[in-house]
Amino acid sequence: MADDKDKREDEINRLFYLQSLYNQQYEALMNELTTMSLANAALERNMSLLDKRESIKGSNILVNAEGGTYFEANVKDLKKIITYVGGGYLVEKDTEQAKEFIKKSIEMSKSTIGRLTDDRKKLETEIMRVQYAIDAMQQGQ
Repeated sequence: MADDKDKREDEINRLFYLQSLYNQQYEALMNELTTMSLANAALERNMSLLDKRESIKGSNILVNAEGGTYFEANVKDLKKIITYVGGGYLVEKDTEQAKEFIKKSIEMSKSTIGRLTDDRKKLETEIMRVQYAIDAMQQGQ
């Protein structure tokens, strides 16, 4: 009988450990999902701005100099766009190339967000399954 109790305690401890691991994975996944969602929103804003490029030509805009500092600039022309391509690299592209690159980046971002969302749902199901198992074992004590 003491042996059964020890086995039950070992199983409950194993389930608590598993629950802790799942919770850590869930937190990391949610951080990644938030990061990807913010990046996707920025890409969407960039695409919107490129679509409006003719209407902003000759306009004054605020340029983010980082750290909460902005300066006013006049948009002279939007024929060349400096595009971040990853790994710390920027590449000059014409407007249509930049739009195509951003469009592909948005598609990849949405695909990644979809996979992360699917993983989140699977992880939520596993967390609930483990919690139900813990509850059932504790009630059986």
